[in-house]
Amino acid sequence: MRRKRKFKLSLKLTYVLSAIVMALATFLIYYYSFDARMKVMACTGNYYYSDSQIFDIAKVNSASRSLLTPSFLVERNLRADPLIESAKVTKNKDRILLDVKEKTVIGYFVKNGKNYVLTNEGETIELDQKYLKNIIHFPLMSDFTDQQLENIWKEFAKYPKLLTRGVVEKIAEMVPYASSYDANMIKMTMQDGNVVYTSVADLMMMSRYEDMLSQLRGQSVCLVLDAQNSTINKLDCAYLNMSLEEREAKRKEEAERKKQEEEERKRAEAEKKAQEEAEKKAQSEPGEQQPSEDNGEQPSEDSAQPPEEADVEEETEDWVLMPDSGMLYSASQNLY
Repeated sequence: MRRKRKFKLSLKLTYVLSAIVMALATFLIYYYSFDARMKVMACTGNYYYSDSQIFDIAKVNSASRSLLTPSFLVERNLRADPLIESAKVTKNKDRILLDVKEKTVIGYFVKNGKNYVLTNEGETIELDQKYLKNIIHFPLMSDFTDQQLENIWKEFAKYPKLLTRGVVEKIAEMVPYASSYDANMIKMTMQDGNVVYTSVADLMMMSRYEDMLSQLRGQSVCLVLDAQNSTINKLDCAYLNMSLEEREAKRKEEAERKKQEEEERKRAEAEKKAQEEAEKKAQSEPGEQQPSEDNGEQPSEDSAQPPEEADVEEETEDWVLMPDSGMLYSASQNLY
């Protein structure tokens, strides 16, 4: 009886070992099979991250096996990244599609030697060094206080359809700027070389930047946004870079220049008016003498005197000294 029982236990163990060996063999065959690998990988919805960076975050590559890469695990890896808001993974045999939604970044700043990005939801996220090249998509934000940064991200959160990623990508740098009427303005240097000055409340006007470029002339111009009047003004960059004292001196100089120009204009108008009056007077004087000449009056006897004097001179010149008799002779009068 005991021998028979030992035989049964040995047979059961054989079955178990066989099953393990078969499972291991199947796994190895599948693992090293070319058909088990991902052949098609696609990514959608990414803006800041490249496709290869998304695959790296999801821990998916061409060597991944479809059955060994469950969708929920890939989604968990993607959501673990602080810059990814949501993720959805779709698999179909050897194909996998990663659909992600990234958070909207306003810009990045440096603090304590580390790079941080600021989102339109007010999140401050440390940027991984291996993804540092992604900063080309958003501007550098320098010298802002925590309160100023909060005011900026709240404005972006207020107008998400106007202040989009496309608008942010056109900005190269943002720095605080103080004017005489607003100490909390923002100076934005654009990627195209233009400079934009705006208050936090007027940031939504940046959505019209592309439209107004077609109306500008020249390069590297300075623009001031005015959302209250729905206008965008083009100003002298040198003036905006002046201190308050320099601006006051500039305004006085401009007022003095305009005053001199006005005086010169009035003087020129007076001279022109006097010249016109003199010309009119000169034209009227010859007109008064014309009637005496046009009446057909006969010239006076005094005016006829010159011809008679000419005849006398001609008669005087007619006398000739005769050499034989020594007397004067006039041929016209036939007299000696």
